[in-house]
Amino acid sequence: MDITTVQIQESRLRQDLLDLARFGEDQGRGITRTALNDADLAARQWFKERMRETGLKVYEDAAANLIGRMDSTVGPTDGPCIATGSHIDTVAQGGKFDGALGICASLEALRAIRESGLSLPCPLELLVFTDEEGSHFAGTFGSRAMFNLLQEGEMEKSRGTGMTNLAQDLKRMGKDPQKIGQVVRSPSEFRAFLEVHIEQGPVLESMGIPIGIVEGIVHLGRYLVRVEGKTGHAGTTPMHLREDALVKAAGIITTVNEAILSAGPEIVGTIGELRVHPGIINVIPGEVEMALDLRSVKEATLASVKKKIVEIVHSTDKAKIETIITKGGVKMDPGIMEAIELSCRQRGIPFHRLWSGAGHDAMTFPTQHIPTGMIFIPCVGGKSHCPDEAIRCEDAATGAQVLADTLVRMAFKAEQ
Repeated sequence: MDITTVQIQESRLRQDLLDLARFGEDQGRGITRTALNDADLAARQWFKERMRETGLKVYEDAAANLIGRMDSTVGPTDGPCIATGSHIDTVAQGGKFDGALGICASLEALRAIRESGLSLPCPLELLVFTDEEGSHFAGTFGSRAMFNLLQEGEMEKSRGTGMTNLAQDLKRMGKDPQKIGQVVRSPSEFRAFLEVHIEQGPVLESMGIPIGIVEGIVHLGRYLVRVEGKTGHAGTTPMHLREDALVKAAGIITTVNEAILSAGPEIVGTIGELRVHPGIINVIPGEVEMALDLRSVKEATLASVKKKIVEIVHSTDKAKIETIITKGGVKMDPGIMEAIELSCRQRGIPFHRLWSGAGHDAMTFPTQHIPTGMIFIPCVGGKSHCPDEAIRCEDAATGAQVLADTLVRMAFKAEQ
């Protein structure tokens, strides 16, 4: 077996990334391709065609996950696969490469493997997951649906008043939310899962290193805080007689931020989403909804800070907090980390091991005891989830090359 016969075409990968970025372009304000919006649906159709051109068998499941399968030419076609992939959706006014790099790099890796003439002893799959970013409710929807990990009633919930839920958007594209159970697959169908992603932080770029081998993903909790007040005329209601929901929410925001800061560097927290009702300049706010994101490498730290935040919210009149979702931190598989490292060493590619502070679909697979690995490449300035998100094309090609080599290495190792 000569892995070096597998050669990525950087120009082809670059063109795929540029073509995909056209879907959801927001007039200089980044990419808005939130899950199952019109831009997302168009991008999905485009990517289906790219997978078919590569010779993959393509289908879409009841959760709108896209699956492209490359059958083994020397082993059983219905045997367990090694899967790779990521997501196609973005945050509102996000970047061109979060998620997109993973699916385009996976596609290019599978192309290069096919073109090399190597006959792999097991099938490969390319997975494009639905709503990783959580624009509807909880995030990593598609990968969690695949293993029956959805919360009860989750598909009928939305992040805010007036926002569509996943059940509604699935119906809009002709799917039956009642058949979501058809998505579920057995962990025995997978030998392993690998995901390529931009780092979304500054570490690799600051070190001048093109490849990050992810050791694990942090614990994550997302919560919805609602604060009620009383609407009233902005000009005729005296200040001392007001019950302004936004003023109360502002007190919660600053106190929560102080609680997170006092907990030390092992935890970060963000209230990055705020909805004020009725949201009119001359009306006193009667209700505020805000979303809180907590992340920590230590589960106990996250639990302790969450407890303090609950106390802060409950100490405010007419304020309540509910959990959107919690996701336990996971460690990547040591064998896959070693395989990625060997792939780097064989081609003389520098690498660095690090943890991920962002959540990914790769978090789901370890919960099912499926060996999982992640490969990071640098992003310029560490910027992500914003229009300034950028990468170097040569780093993208390096990530795709390491992925392809690792897929081949793992496929043959599984047969030994």
